[in-house]
Amino acid sequence: MSYRPRIPSLNDQYCQVCSVSSSSSSLLNNDKIRHLSCFSCEHCRLSMCYECFEKHTSQLIYEYSELQQRFNRLKNSCDDRQQYLGQFQEQCLRSVNSAFDEASNDLENLRRESINYVKQQFNDANIALSDMMTEIKPLIAQAQQQWTHDGITKNHKVELETQRKQIKDIEYRLNVFSSPKMYIRMSTFPRNKIDLYCQPVSDAYKSTKKFAASYPGKTVTTRCSFSKPNALQSEKIDVETEVEELNPNIFMNKQIQTDPMIDYTRDIDDDDDDVDHYLFDETDQINNRINAENCLSSRYTQQGTILTQNEVDRIASDGEQLLYYSDTSKTLCCIKNILPTKQANGTSTTNEISCRWPHHPVLDLIYSPGSSQFVCATKTGVYTCTVMMSTIDIRVQLTQNWSYARLSADKNYIWIWTDTPRSSQLRTYTTKTFDCIRIFNLNDYPRFLDNSTSFCISSNVLATLFQFRPTTNTLYNRKNFHLTLCDSNDLHELCTIRLGECDIDHEVRVSNNGLFFITNGRKKLWIVDQSGKKEYVKLFRLGRALTIHNRNTVIVANGTQQLQCVEFIHSE
Repeated sequence: MSYRPRIPSLNDQYCQVCSVSSSSSSLLNNDKIRHLSCFSCEHCRLSMCYECFEKHTSQLIYEYSELQQRFNRLKNSCDDRQQYLGQFQEQCLRSVNSAFDEASNDLENLRRESINYVKQQFNDANIALSDMMTEIKPLIAQAQQQWTHDGITKNHKVELETQRKQIKDIEYRLNVFSSPKMYIRMSTFPRNKIDLYCQPVSDAYKSTKKFAASYPGKTVTTRCSFSKPNALQSEKIDVETEVEELNPNIFMNKQIQTDPMIDYTRDIDDDDDDVDHYLFDETDQINNRINAENCLSSRYTQQGTILTQNEVDRIASDGEQLLYYSDTSKTLCCIKNILPTKQANGTSTTNEISCRWPHHPVLDLIYSPGSSQFVCATKTGVYTCTVMMSTIDIRVQLTQNWSYARLSADKNYIWIWTDTPRSSQLRTYTTKTFDCIRIFNLNDYPRFLDNSTSFCISSNVLATLFQFRPTTNTLYNRKNFHLTLCDSNDLHELCTIRLGECDIDHEVRVSNNGLFFITNGRKKLWIVDQSGKKEYVKLFRLGRALTIHNRNTVIVANGTQQLQCVEFIHSE
C-alpha cells in the first residue's frame, strides 16, 4: 500500500489569516488571493503576512493599553476610597466621642443635681434646727428664773407643767434628727443598652457584627448611717459601699430573658481557685486542712431561673414557701407558688404576697423548724415572721445593738452569732420563747478571731465561713476564704476546707442530709460534705445568698430579680 501524505488545506508557506478570509470568497470568484507568510505569531500560533501581522499587533497593543488604563482607574478608585474611609473614620470617632461627651456631661449634671439635693436636705434640716433653737431660747431663759419656796404658787405649777409638755414636744421633734441616713444606688453606663453599629464594608464581603462590651457594668450601692447605740459606745457614722457586676443580659422591667447556654462538658474554672501555697503563709495556724481536688459536680446542675417581683437580697425556705427580703423596696415577700412559663431553659415566675419591712436592713434570714417560723436578724434585734394566708406577721423577739449578726437553726435551738466593738459571742436560744441557754465567748477561741462571714449548724457540727486576712504580697491581693467545721459542743476544730477566691456576700447553708452549700459571691456554688470532700456547680450569674428549698433544689440569689435553681439529678 502506497503512502499518501496529508495535503493541508492551506500551504504553511502562505498567510493563514488573509488566505482563510479570502478562501470563502474565492469559491465564488474563482479568484485565489494568497500572500506569503512572513511572521509567525506565538500568541495565536498562526503564520501571517506583513499586513496581517501589523494589524494583529496593533490590536493586541490596543487591548493591552485598555487594560492598563482600567488598572490605573482601579488604583485611583482604591486611593479615593481609602481616603474616603479615613475621613469617614475620623467622623465616626468624632461622633462616638461626641455621644460619650454628651453622656459624661449628662452624668456630671446628674452628679450636681444629686449633690444639690443632698445639700438642700441638710439645709432644710439646719433651718428646722435653727427654728427649734429660736423656740427653745426663751423657754430656757424662762426656766432659769430663780424661785423661792415661798414664791411658788398655783400659777407656777401650771407653768411648770406647760414647760414639761414643751420640752417633751421639742424632744420628740429633735428625735427625728437622731438617726439620719442616706442611700444611693446607681449603675454605671448601661453596656447592655448601648446600640453601636459600624459597617465600613458590605455584607457580601464580611458579616456584620454589632458592638458588645467586653465586660459588664457595675451597680454601686452606698449607705451612710449615723448611730449612737448606747451610752458606752461613741457616736458612729457607718458607710457601706458595695460594687456589683451586672449581667450583660440583665433582666429589666419584668421582661423574660433566655439564659445563655453553657457547655458543662468542659471544666474551665474562671475563678482561678488554685491558690499558690505561699498565699497561706499568714494562716499557718489552721490545722488538719483537707486539700481535695476541685471537682465539677455531676450530681447537681443548674436547671432554670425564677423571676421574682422584687430584688432578692436574703432568702429562706420552709420547704414549700420561700420568704425573701428586698433591701431596695424595703419589703418582705413570700413566694407562695412558682409558675413555669413557656420560655426556654426552665424560666418560671412567682405568685407572691408582701409587706413593708419597717426595721433596719435584714442581715440574715433563716427558717426555724422548731418553731415553724422564719427568723430575721438586723443590727438592732431579732424578729420572727409568720406567713399567714395573705399576710406576714412580724414580731420582735430580741432587742440589741450589734455590728454583725448571723443566724442558724436546728430542730432544738436557734443559734445567733453576734459581734460588737467589744465582744464576739455565739448564743443558743430556745425556738419559741427565745430564752438564752448557752453562751460561747468567741474571744476565747483564737480560730474565731478571723473574719467570719456566715455559719450554719447541722447535728453537732458547726460550719463557719472565714475570710482570710489580706496577703502581704501585693501582686496577689485576692480575697480567699475557707470553711471550718467544729464540734458544736466545745468548738474544737474538726477540719478546714479551702475554697479559693470569694467576693462580697458569701453564705453557707446545710441540707437535711448534712451537705453544706456555699456561695462565693461569684459564679460558683460549692458543695462540701462533713468529711471535707468538695465539688462545685457553675452558675449562670453571681451567687450570694441561698437556701435549700426542698431535698432536691437549691435556690441562689444575688440581689437581682432572678433566682437560680440548682437541682440534684442523680447519686454517685
